[in-house]
Amino acid sequence: MATQFSYPGVYIEEIESSVRPITGVETSVTAFVGLALTGPKTPTAVESWADFEELFGGLWAGSDMSYAVFQFFLNGGTEAVVVRVGGEVTFAGADLGDGVKLKAKVPGKAGEELTATVTHDPNAANDENAAKRYTLEITDGERVETYVVSIDPALPGRRLDAVLATSQLVEPDTKVFDARPDAVAGEAFTGGTDVVLTTGDVLGNALAVPPTGIQALRDVDIFNLLVIPAQLPKTANPPDDRDDRDDKWAPVIDAAALLCEQRRAMLLLDPPFAWTTTALAVSGARAGLPVGGVAGRNAAVFFPQINISDPLADKVRLVGPAGTVAGVIARTDRRRGIWKAPAGIDDGPLVGVRSLAFGLTDAQNGDLNKLGVNCLRTFPVHGRVLWGSRTCRGADAIGDPWKYIPVRRVALHIEESLFVGTKWVVFEPNDEPLWASIRLNVGTFMDRLFRQGAFQGRTAKEAYFVRCDATNNPQSDIDLGIVNIDVGFQPLKPAEFVLIRIQQKRPDTTAQGS
Repeated sequence: MATQFSYPGVYIEEIESSVRPITGVETSVTAFVGLALTGPKTPTAVESWADFEELFGGLWAGSDMSYAVFQFFLNGGTEAVVVRVGGEVTFAGADLGDGVKLKAKVPGKAGEELTATVTHDPNAANDENAAKRYTLEITDGERVETYVVSIDPALPGRRLDAVLATSQLVEPDTKVFDARPDAVAGEAFTGGTDVVLTTGDVLGNALAVPPTGIQALRDVDIFNLLVIPAQLPKTANPPDDRDDRDDKWAPVIDAAALLCEQRRAMLLLDPPFAWTTTALAVSGARAGLPVGGVAGRNAAVFFPQINISDPLADKVRLVGPAGTVAGVIARTDRRRGIWKAPAGIDDGPLVGVRSLAFGLTDAQNGDLNKLGVNCLRTFPVHGRVLWGSRTCRGADAIGDPWKYIPVRRVALHIEESLFVGTKWVVFEPNDEPLWASIRLNVGTFMDRLFRQGAFQGRTAKEAYFVRCDATNNPQSDIDLGIVNIDVGFQPLKPAEFVLIRIQQKRPDTTAQGS
């Protein structure tokens, strides 16, 4: 309301500032979709591996997603969104009688490999203490665990739950600890069921309440990276089924790529099933990468698979590299910025990776790089590192301006930040004061990125521009309620090829004689 002047004196008005700071959004929030041992089936924020263990049951041999999340946090990831899909897994158990029940620690059908044997002390008939004891033996065919259990209330440390606290195979599935089970030999564990991931589980349903599968990510405030480990069951004739499994998984990749395009995110892909050798990877990439067309700007594929340390089995496990790569990206964003390619020896080795499925030569790396495939390499001293940073539009033959991952991610970061940071513009009077305020606020945001080193150019004018004035807002658009904001930037591109020219320097005879 305008001030009403009535008496001689000083009047004070508070004027709203035209400065509306635009804050850059997060850059490496990673969404994971797949099987988990337990937990909610709605998108759930996870900020550490301990969170994932508490909410989703931790590592599970039947879940490639759990290993991808494990590698993500191990390699520097800090923020994840997990969408659990698929059915419920059950644990095998054994009823030993008198209400004493055991449950396998390993989930699913694998628990049915366990057997339990109960023997009574031979002195039980004449010894009251012996009558309160029994020996429990558990075996999975390879390991044997033996426990002497007491039902004597005076010996709580020998109670069933106490002695099984250190067991790697079973846990009590009962509250009955004062009963001695029957003597049994080789009692089988039964009732374990596995869960098989299907494409339908992952694709989900956007109309469900709440939405399921990857469709549930549409309701998430933000995610920047998407990892969906391909975990289709093998058929009876591997490796002949690999092309078939890739065909079945293709709708998931297509839907995920579309979602990433709509949500301004990057899809990180494990190598296709059929890429079982370097030669097959080259021929497969020549035929076409998993994501084609414009959507390929927001996707990247990595090769080969990796062998990681498996805490569950005390051995190595072959997994896809996408979860590890997501962690490296998060680590690089934090240390260097989103404009730095998440590759090279300066970003450190891939943590938890024991070896690569294939060792690549420079020539093989060159063939795949030219086709837009990002390779993982092993180098002396430096170990295993990520050695590529191209999108699925990164093939040399395409010549796409969004060839490089950091260039595309910077653009997506700017888009998302401005999408969130300019909502205040809606319903404001569409004229020069609004345009000036937009130029001020968007320009300040872009200048901050420039000063952080995100763009090419010696000066701000060379590095970026922000245009919002009468030149790009004609009266016809104003009449339609449209305000146009043009933003451009000069991207930093990674130095993929370093050429060092060496020549002999001849003596300068003129200089010598002077």
